[in-house]
Amino acid sequence: MSEHMQPEQGKSNLERALAGEYKFNFKALFNRSQSLYKANLMTFLKSTGLLMLIGVGSTLVLMSVLKVDPSSVESMQSSPAGMLDIIMLIIMSPLLAGFRMLGVKITADKPADAAELGKYFSLTLALVTLNLLTSLLIQLGFMLLILPGVYVYLVTQFAVVLLAERRAGVIQSIILSAKVVNQYLMPFLLLLVLFVLLFTLVFLTMGLAILWVGPLYTLVLGQLYNDLFAVQSEEAPATSPSQDSVLDA
Repeated sequence: MSEHMQPEQGKSNLERALAGEYKFNFKALFNRSQSLYKANLMTFLKSTGLLMLIGVGSTLVLMSVLKVDPSSVESMQSSPAGMLDIIMLIIMSPLLAGFRMLGVKITADKPADAAELGKYFSLTLALVTLNLLTSLLIQLGFMLLILPGVYVYLVTQFAVVLLAERRAGVIQSIILSAKVVNQYLMPFLLLLVLFVLLFTLVFLTMGLAILWVGPLYTLVLGQLYNDLFAVQSEEAPATSPSQDSVLDA
């Protein structure tokens, strides 16, 4: 748990977050994330490289099988291109959930390695449903003068981790993520801007910077997840009534 949010006895981080009591410390977030990245460098190089290999490799193979020509606008708007998108969503959703959970576990000082990527295939249907739903909401938001799309992206960014880590339902994950992030829209907007700027390095370095920016992103969000959504206080038992009441909220 990061130093900028210590839970009070008998009160969980989630309860404090919902009450608007969390204080962002961007310097502490990024400094600890950088330290954890260095300490787990090989794990992140393996996991990020594996994601890139599977993502690019699967796309190229499927484009060949489905005869999708990326240089043709007509081909990219065809039914095979739509099938490509669906198959890639099925392949990548559990892997990306595992990457997010890697950040959550490492920032919580729990053992984790690149094998984390493969631990969430049992949740593929729920993860695909969640990603399709949030993507649809974001696209609808962008059609409504862009800002609603940015808002939807911000408030749903923890839904995947809530589903993967707590096995919460699709709708419940979206609602709880939105409830918490709504309390801190400006800090999360600033964080989004910072990472948009950092991700420009990926294009400037022909993709190489993703080996640093990707892990940094998942570590920062991992810290925030632990700081904002940890249901149990240090004194609370694993199955306390307060935990159920907060999750049902």
